[in-house]
Amino acid sequence: MTLLRRVEVVGDEMAEVFRAKSGMERLRLAHEAWELARARLTAFLGAKHPEWSGEEVLREVARRLAA
Repeated sequence: MTLLRRVEVVGDEMAEVFRAKSGMERLRLAHEAWELARARLTAFLGAKHPEWSGEEVLREVARRLAA
């Protein structure tokens, strides 16, 4: 399986928005983004592979997020 990787760079305006936030606020935003990514990937894989058990879906989610 070919894995495509794309590096995203935060724009100057968004960097300023993040700099204005406290460390706790930035950590909260990062955590919320992580939870959203995990939930969306779980839903996507579950829909794409209905034959997989819940455990198999979660295992694949963990594998992809750890890469």
